[in-house]
Amino acid sequence: MNLALVEESIEELVEVDTAKILFASFEKNDLDTTLLDNSGLSYDQILLDGGKDNPNPVFNFMTLKPALDHAAALGFSLIIGTDTKNERITLAVKKDEKSGFVILNSHQIAAILLNIWKESGKYEDLVCLKSIHTSDLVEYMAIKSGMKLQNEIIEPGELRNSMAEVQKMYENSPICAFNIDQQVCHTDLDFAGIVLEIAQKENELKASEQTFFDYLMGIYHEFGFYKEKTITVDLNTDAQRSHLLSIMDNLRKNPKSLESTFPLNSVTDYKKGVKFNILTDKVNSFAGSTENILKLESVNNLSVTFAPTKTKMVYYISIKGGFISKEKYVMRNKEMDAEILRVIQMFNRGL
Repeated sequence: MNLALVEESIEELVEVDTAKILFASFEKNDLDTTLLDNSGLSYDQILLDGGKDNPNPVFNFMTLKPALDHAAALGFSLIIGTDTKNERITLAVKKDEKSGFVILNSHQIAAILLNIWKESGKYEDLVCLKSIHTSDLVEYMAIKSGMKLQNEIIEPGELRNSMAEVQKMYENSPICAFNIDQQVCHTDLDFAGIVLEIAQKENELKASEQTFFDYLMGIYHEFGFYKEKTITVDLNTDAQRSHLLSIMDNLRKNPKSLESTFPLNSVTDYKKGVKFNILTDKVNSFAGSTENILKLESVNNLSVTFAPTKTKMVYYISIKGGFISKEKYVMRNKEMDAEILRVIQMFNRGL
């Protein structure tokens, strides 16, 4: 028998080591799998029961637990949570082949997708739209990469409408958009197309013996390690509410008052539509809002956004650290959590 034919036959018998991807959703037949079926990817689906008693379930450890157990038992390398109706995506990734799954938050997923689209070269003049509460990392990535950036107040579920408004300004440019509620949109891709690009990237990473966690570490290595946290304080009394709102009013009137305890770089008042650069005394104006939201950015790479409601004070915090390795990720995460808590306690005491 011809040696070349023997070698060809052997190659045909070799199993291609493709990534095994598990799709998890709250609704049966949530995801149109037409693109996936034609892609040659190895995947399966699991229905989550978190939506039985909740009309608007979210992806978290509790709702994803059945998918995490199923994926660990059957050797899946990636879990993609999909909610087509609300255009929400979550990812559970492995640090390495032997480790368990880590559920990524909306900030990390936004950074990953922005980097995939940036690296692909397929979306020329890409515009990035993000909620003001989405990580400063995404803003920094967009600006450093030369993208146009729109940073707006976007209510949960309103990302598609906000993107349509931005599209009026950039008619000939593709737009990607991210909200803190795990919602992701792209003018050049439908929801299934976004999911397919994530799955294809996982296959590409596996071929080079990497994971999405490695990919995220690469983003942190290039742009800095960012940690985000949302902290909600219940306003149980009128006195407590007045106290926290007075802190915001004082910062508007005298932003330099924090120089000794929390030295600031800038203060952005979304209600008035102004950003005051404390270092240069320069004021930039933009379209104001009816929302009483104030963002403080410190000189040591930490930002705090105050977003009060009638019954709660919500703090959105972002802190930037230095280089982070995969081995020290958990330890550095805890250290930055402690730093964030210290800052919030300072504000709650009234500085």
